[in-house]
Amino acid sequence: MIRLADANDHAAIEKICRKNAWDGTNVLSTYQAKCRDISNIDWQYCDIWLGESDSNKKTAQYVLCRMGQSFYLVGQPHSKERWEELHRFLSMHAGSTPKTRSRLLAESTVLQKYESLYPAMPAGKSVFSPRMECTCMPEMLDENSVVPSESLWRIYDILAQVKPDLREQTSRDEYTARMLFLKRGGAQFLETREQEKTVAVGAVLLPEQSDYGLIINLCTLPEYRNRGYAKKIVSALCREAFLVGKTPVLDCAAPELEPYYRRLGFQTVSQWGTRTLYQE
Repeated sequence: MIRLADANDHAAIEKICRKNAWDGTNVLSTYQAKCRDISNIDWQYCDIWLGESDSNKKTAQYVLCRMGQSFYLVGQPHSKERWEELHRFLSMHAGSTPKTRSRLLAESTVLQKYESLYPAMPAGKSVFSPRMECTCMPEMLDENSVVPSESLWRIYDILAQVKPDLREQTSRDEYTARMLFLKRGGAQFLETREQEKTVAVGAVLLPEQSDYGLIINLCTLPEYRNRGYAKKIVSALCREAFLVGKTPVLDCAAPELEPYYRRLGFQTVSQWGTRTLYQE
């Protein structure tokens, strides 16, 4: 059975997310934000479901979290029947056009299991990239040049310049509201400036219950690349994680970025994947 999670599911969600600590960091951050959203103003930005067994105990097997058009799967079904239930559920929420299609993100072995049961269309096959971890405190580079972001609007503008399809997927208002939602769940947003202009941005998710700090939204304006701005942002985000006792981790956006992050002190520990969802 798949059902919406609520504030009473804290123990079950934390248990699953701590067993799958990496993917669980993202979900714990959104769940923490939802529980703190007393006035329920951000309900449209995130949904969290629990996949349970059919036994009398209703044991939770996995957590599924929707953020925008992305579905994050933590854990996995324990039987073919539960996989079939999840597959039907995802297909129902897949979207019917290229602009509205959702994607599923999960640890590589989970997606590989899904693909073995339900082979994807050629355009929807899973794509895998490195998952990396930083194990030592990085050197702080020009500490004063990295500061908390004053405007989440600016973050969207920079991301949209580098990723034009972002404007097609979500509006400036919606994406900014989504970042405010994550901030409530423990996210910190940093930026680097040159002559008062924001040139690079990044964020780290730091939910209270997780052992990890998940680095996201790293981006540098093209005309300011190869000047060390991204390195400063990554170093600062890693320090924020270490200072609260968490290990900094990140999911490479593409395999070719792996050597770059290795030079910054990260090491590859596994893979993550994404699969485009289609309605059936």
